[in-house]
Amino acid sequence: MKNLNHKSTVVFGIGNSARQDDGLGWAFLDEIQKKDIFKGELHYCYQLNIEDAEIISNAQKVIFVDAFAGEQNESCLFEKCLSNGEITYTTHALEPQAVLALSENVYGKKPDAYVLKIKGYKWEFEEGLSKSAKENLKYAVNLISEIL
Repeated sequence: MKNLNHKSTVVFGIGNSARQDDGLGWAFLDEIQKKDIFKGELHYCYQLNIEDAEIISNAQKVIFVDAFAGEQNESCLFEKCLSNGEITYTTHALEPQAVLALSENVYGKKPDAYVLKIKGYKWEFEEGLSKSAKENLKYAVNLISEIL
């Protein structure tokens, strides 16, 4: 795995801390700041938007961090993010692959991109992560600590 600790690395924490485990992306950013393991640019966002393509076009590397609710058995997954080539302007929220495609097509820039999915369990309107999500967050921070 390439070293990601570079001035021009951007990390997006995607989510909503008022919706329990949906706040994992933001909690991840809080933790890496608190542990002082990352010196790059951090962005807290509810969702990815068209404007984020400009931000990532100026980066060499980008990591998108989000909660995952699917059938993932692992506490977290760190995967290469590939452009899906699809540019959709009819929605206000985009997947990381679409933001990457926008950066390529509009700005001619393709940063090295990754997605960190952290397993979540509870999604109600309530502050605070579930106990299991907190454990997964610790694992994700430790994993990224090794990479960074």
